[in-house]
Amino acid sequence: MDLGLKDRVALVCASSQGLGKAIAKSLAQEGASVAICSRNQKRLEETRQTLEAETNAKIISVVADLSLKQDIEKLLETVEANLGSIEILVNNTGNPPAGRLAQLSDSDWDRAYQLVLMSAIRLTKGVIPSMMEGGWGRVINIATSAVEQPRGDLLISTTFRAGLAAFSRAIAAELAEHNVLIHTVCPGVIGTGAMLNLAENMAAAGEITVQAAKDRLTFGVPMGRMGEPEEIAALVTCLASDRLNYMTGQTITIDGGKLTVPLKSAYAEASQNMKGK
Repeated sequence: MDLGLKDRVALVCASSQGLGKAIAKSLAQEGASVAICSRNQKRLEETRQTLEAETNAKIISVVADLSLKQDIEKLLETVEANLGSIEILVNNTGNPPAGRLAQLSDSDWDRAYQLVLMSAIRLTKGVIPSMMEGGWGRVINIATSAVEQPRGDLLISTTFRAGLAAFSRAIAAELAEHNVLIHTVCPGVIGTGAMLNLAENMAAAGEITVQAAKDRLTFGVPMGRMGEPEEIAALVTCLASDRLNYMTGQTITIDGGKLTVPLKSAYAEASQNMKGK
């Protein structure tokens, strides 16, 4: 199936590893030219070389701290100078600090606001004019399933990524007539390197097996496993394609069915499972 992405220009943020890397690879495999960015120059360049070798697509890398306005401006300028006008924007960031209200400082909130919410607003504002002029554009925001099922222990992520979903819905209508479509994707527990490291650390700290730690992380997930980064990437690539032209402003949760399970049932099942581990 031709997704109509050949020679499209995509910018995938926070893409030296994890979800961002998987999304960049998926778009490149469909023929898009892809810009990747990260704060870690060494890892970013390694990822660029890997993706270029695996996909034969044109990949450029730009070092950027998305919490800084000047870095975002430089990022957009560099991508447009090297690849042309950005037609696909994937707003993705690393995770802000976890914690409940009493555990989080003002500086935690301030930095996360700039990183998670303002970066997406600035990037979207920067690419929309050329998308409208060209009559084609896709903006896909990566949030979290906590948008639909808020978590007090992930308070910053829940708060600002819910704002990201609201931002998407709020601007979708005015962009639709220009064929500029915007969505928010909300992943659940995904088996990225960071998540697998968390499982290993939980296992070591609790003197349990890594599999038992994974079971705790995925409690209440009907499919009984973590999602794969490639599964998120496949959804994002479809949303970026020409195959879903009559759809915009949607918030899509991809979490193995966890949202279908009532919270009380999920926690009761988890409690029983943990007693047996």
